[in-house]
Amino acid sequence: MAVVVIGMAAGVVGVLIGHWRLGCVVIGAFLTIGGIERLVLADRSGLLQARNRFFDVIALLGMGIAVIVLAIVVPHGGGNPIP
Repeated sequence: MAVVVIGMAAGVVGVLIGHWRLGCVVIGAFLTIGGIERLVLADRSGLLQARNRFFDVIALLGMGIAVIVLAIVVPHGGGNPIP
C-alpha cells in the first residue's frame, strides 16, 4: 500500500508542476501496480481485511488502465478555447 501511495503522490506532483499527461500516466501505472500487488500478496493482511480481493483487483486494474488510456487519448489542446 505504501508503494502505491508514494507513486500516486509522485504523479500528483507531476500534475501540479505542469506535466499533467506524464503525471496521469504515473498515477495510472501505480494504480495498476497496486492491483497486481493485491492479486499476488496474501488474501487478508493489515488494512485489506475489510474488502474482497476480487473487488480490489478489478477496481485497481480498471482505474489504472482507464487513467493511462485517457491520459494518452486526450488531445493536447492547442486551438481556440471555448468562449
